[in-house]
Amino acid sequence: MADSAEERVMQNLKTIEEWALQGMSQKEMAELLGIGESTFRKIKKQNVALLAVLKQCANTRKKIMEEQVKSVEVSLFQRAKGYDRIEKVPIKVKEEYYNKDGKKCSIERVEIVEKVIHIPADVQAAKFVLTNKAKKEWLDNPHKVENDKENLKLKKQELQNKGF
Repeated sequence: MADSAEERVMQNLKTIEEWALQGMSQKEMAELLGIGESTFRKIKKQNVALLAVLKQCANTRKKIMEEQVKSVEVSLFQRAKGYDRIEKVPIKVKEEYYNKDGKKCSIERVEIVEKVIHIPADVQAAKFVLTNKAKKEWLDNPHKVENDKENLKLKKQELQNKGF
């Protein structure tokens, strides 16, 4: 039984790699392969190729996630500060001229121009960034933890005095 399961895993190594890159768990992979999770783990321990594929996929997914998180952090910080964005806007241009006969003529055409649009700072985004990056200075109540600990001590003393 173990040989056929191992053969099935080795035949589907490329598929397993795709599944791992998608973030599928080992339990889900085992189910799709038609083997038990413990069998899959056993094969993984014994098979260097499978272990290498899974480790490589885990590292790749970790790098991708780090890049995505960094991208979101940059966007959030930019939103918190406010920024300028260049937008292409069509405008109608009217040109007037005189033809050979001296008659006044006009031509209308559409031109695309770049317009700078300012996106103002978002107060909620700024608050979120500050409360996460500079916690001690920007918490709503920086002494909350200390106050809660003190309240807990007082409640414990009160319970002990009552005889609980």
